[in-house]
Amino acid sequence: MNLKSSKVKMTIVIVVIALIAGMFGVFAYQSNQKRKAEIAAKKEAEREKKLEAQASMPVTNLTIAPGREYTMKLDGTKAKVKWSTDDKNIASINDKGVLTSKAEGSTKVTAQYFKKKFVANVTVKQPKSVMATGVDDGIKEVFLTFDDGPSVNTAKILDILKQNGAVGTFFVTAQNPKSKDLMKRILKEGSAIGAHSYTHEYSIYKSEQTYFDDLNKIEDYIKSVTGKKTKLVRFPGGSSNTISRHYATGIMKTLAADLEKKGYKYYDWNVSSGDAAGKLQPVETLVRNATGTKQEKAVILMHDTQVKTTTVEALPQIIKWYKDNGYKFSTLENTAVQSHQPINN
Repeated sequence: MNLKSSKVKMTIVIVVIALIAGMFGVFAYQSNQKRKAEIAAKKEAEREKKLEAQASMPVTNLTIAPGREYTMKLDGTKAKVKWSTDDKNIASINDKGVLTSKAEGSTKVTAQYFKKKFVANVTVKQPKSVMATGVDDGIKEVFLTFDDGPSVNTAKILDILKQNGAVGTFFVTAQNPKSKDLMKRILKEGSAIGAHSYTHEYSIYKSEQTYFDDLNKIEDYIKSVTGKKTKLVRFPGGSSNTISRHYATGIMKTLAADLEKKGYKYYDWNVSSGDAAGKLQPVETLVRNATGTKQEKAVILMHDTQVKTTTVEALPQIIKWYKDNGYKFSTLENTAVQSHQPINN
């Protein structure tokens, strides 16, 4: 009996020891896991802090006209950024950082990157002048635009843009079917295409119907060649032209309003190279006209038809001036910048 009792006691002792050892083992495992988790969390916090330090907000003060879209950016990011605004009635922003200005007033945009918050002040107000671009973000930007092509000169212009790391916006016609491949090249090399006119006949200004018939034809032509639609438009002669008076009184005012209602963006210019003159202009005249501007957002009018050889020759000097003066080269696609002139008809 005593022997049996001793065996029971021994078994109990062994079980207790095993339980205690097991508890210590679990505790040691949990401690080890906790330590690993703490080390991992510390490393992650250090990583996030390092990434936060690499991020920067290039635009911290933005003044913009109502009804525009502007892409806010946080440079140097490698993870998702959470965007928000203090007042969605003044300006809203989506998860890609695209801000939509709505009503006049001031608000703040916040970009949260991990735990760090970057804040930009946004003021929405109407421009004082119809010719104002409606965007002030502290960034000097130039938009090289070319009308009436494509032609053999378009290829030369694209070569120059590529050599200089620049881009442009080409408002095309359908007058040179042999240059279809150039339209594809324009998009392939990072520039943009806008609709100018299918015919470039000013008789398109006879009525709304004749204008939109022509616009639809050039739109379809661009789509058939490039596979891409465009909502960028430049009127032949610009919105301020007076030749349209010969065809219909008040037509430009009507067309400008119609385009915006239909979701198009029409663009004039605030800097002209002067190459639209009938006579071929000297290179030095074009360079002088196209540079020296005080515009923070410069939309330059040039032409890329076959006869505009001096425009091609002047372009490298024009690009150099803007580079030397700290301008960024952009296309008119996906920009809040607007360039309108006073409508005269």
